[in-house]
Amino acid sequence: MVACMTHRPAALGLAAALLVLGSSTLAGCGASGSSQTPAICSDVTALKTSVDDLKKVDVTKDGLNALKTGLAQVTTDLNKVTSQAKKQYATQVDSVDASASSLDSSLKAATSSPSAAAVAAVAAALRALKTSVTELVTAVKDSC
Repeated sequence: MVACMTHRPAALGLAAALLVLGSSTLAGCGASGSSQTPAICSDVTALKTSVDDLKKVDVTKDGLNALKTGLAQVTTDLNKVTSQAKKQYATQVDSVDASASSLDSSLKAATSSPSAAAVAAVAAALRALKTSVTELVTAVKDSC
């Protein structure tokens, strides 16, 4: 158990870093200069902000609960994006929803039973979420 706990902060830091890499793809969505910007654009901006806030979490210092709190805000903002984009971007939205659910489950498992395997599952779920969000942002970008 002690060996597992000594590797946990480094692995959690790696997991958080993976999420940081994914958030940079959200920066590409902005208004195209039209007088009426679709609601999806402001919702994606809010999602980008919550992901930016999540990347500021110091998992080593603040623990997994801080990451879970950040994920809760990402989920709230993702729900807004989903309500605006579900029909047009159903495939991408479904993928992001599944990835966010997987990350939530992985975080719960890592919190209740910290282990190297649990932390690895969090890292894998973060990578999947990054991929899903990148695909959604790419699809939505032309609407903004």
